[in-house]
Amino acid sequence: MPKIARQWLCDILETVYQRRTVTRSEVARATGLNTASVSLGLQYLLKRGTIVKVGELDSIGGRRAEVLKLNAEAAYFVAVDLEGSRIRFALTNCVGDIRYRWEEDLEFGQTLKVERIVEGIRMALHGARETDRSRVLAIGISHPGIVDEKRRITAFNVGWRKFPLLTELAQAFDLPIFMEHGHRTSILAERWLGRAQGYDSCIYMMIKQGVGVGIFSNGHEVAGRNEMSGEIGHVTIDPSATDQCNCGKQGCLEAIISSPNIVRQYYERKGRKIRSVVDAQVGEVFARAREGDEVANEVLDRVGRYLGLGLSVLVNLFSPEIIILGGDVLRGADVLLPRAERELRRSAIPDFCEGLKLTTSSLGMDIGLKGAASLAFRNALRDQLLLEKLTDPQSTYA
Repeated sequence: MPKIARQWLCDILETVYQRRTVTRSEVARATGLNTASVSLGLQYLLKRGTIVKVGELDSIGGRRAEVLKLNAEAAYFVAVDLEGSRIRFALTNCVGDIRYRWEEDLEFGQTLKVERIVEGIRMALHGARETDRSRVLAIGISHPGIVDEKRRITAFNVGWRKFPLLTELAQAFDLPIFMEHGHRTSILAERWLGRAQGYDSCIYMMIKQGVGVGIFSNGHEVAGRNEMSGEIGHVTIDPSATDQCNCGKQGCLEAIISSPNIVRQYYERKGRKIRSVVDAQVGEVFARAREGDEVANEVLDRVGRYLGLGLSVLVNLFSPEIIILGGDVLRGADVLLPRAERELRRSAIPDFCEGLKLTTSSLGMDIGLKGAASLAFRNALRDQLLLEKLTDPQSTYA
């Protein structure tokens, strides 16, 4: 590592990662670094091959501005998404593009054994060409549940109670492993890569097997103790409701609007019981609502109302500029969002709704993987050894 401030390189790399293509002047504006510092940092990164030139912009007099971007193959990361009813693994390149993926179904509430995670990570690693495996820098994991001070996870959907996932995986791999709650990886992915770019106050709500939110307020993340804020799914949204939540309470928001509970309500109203819920079934409820199925529309009326109520609480508390919904709701945004937005605007403080944007994630169902890859990249910038490897992609690391 040369005598260039590490923080300069981190700031430059973060800017190029977020913007995909940049000019020197754009880097200077985004980082606040002076022109000489930016020039020195970019010169170093260009020489090392971490950043590459992709073109030039026309200029009215003077020198043409170079257009730069990250060398996507400068490094690779393994991304793991443990949210939802499927466990997902991916090998991604430096900018988060998925090069190889591996997925398995999960049975809700059944204990997820660490051996399955280890095997999935190994499959993702085997997805890299042999010549590229030495450039896999780290593993990023987006996980559900609650983390205690010892980094042990309690998560209902995977049957964990104070499970030491990080400790278990560290015994199986030499690579650095970074973990974050799915709410946090998702809002950060939206801020870096998605629709929250440029917004200082934004909220991401994930609706899958569970319900949670990631929040930025005035440019600062609302993380909470142990970085575990955002469990809005376990807020009692209706004390009189009989909907049973996996946390043991009744009337939780998650017990009404999460994917398996949308399906449960539909079949209960149809007079049928189901033993388990798979991904496709919530999509079927949305499809039947589009076809005019009365029961499906009754369920979505209720789900939309409580979703809107939950969002109104967040709006009244944080007054965001934008709310982004992700997860299984993407399958039914056209039939669910209008219902939720009506209730949101009816229940929230009117002034807080002026200019508020409610939308869905542009990162799709892969946001957990992209968030985990982004987590690994961000942490690589803050680790001296990993930063050295990232800024020397032409070398081989045994």
